[in-house]
Amino acid sequence: MAAEVTPRKAVWKHLSDDQAVAALVGNRIDYDYRKDETELPCIIIADISDVPRRDLSGVAWRETRIQITAMANTKPGAEEIAQAIQAVLEGYSGMMAGALQVINCRVDAASPLYQEETGQYHYHVDVIIAYK
Repeated sequence: MAAEVTPRKAVWKHLSDDQAVAALVGNRIDYDYRKDETELPCIIIADISDVPRRDLSGVAWRETRIQITAMANTKPGAEEIAQAIQAVLEGYSGMMAGALQVINCRVDAASPLYQEETGQYHYHVDVIIAYK
């Protein structure tokens, strides 16, 4: 199991290095919440869960659920970012961010949400990463 990099950090690096994602949000990818000074559009990455998966000899791998939120001023803008996120993560396997051995990455859910109090559109993309 990789001790030096968490799945959340690996996803941050993976999205940051992707040209399609960078073209949409630049370097505005952050953890847990949008800071006041962060302009839209942006991406927020939050851990949901991390659980061990066992076989007869013990923990064989781990699965982490991460929610990635695309935030924009328009619904099409948030949707375009969400589609780019899904394209770069769905079906990924291999060494993510040069440090996390990903067995499989899959998009488990994707749903839009209008934030009436802020007038922003959010698109939540839930990703499950199986890794060693």
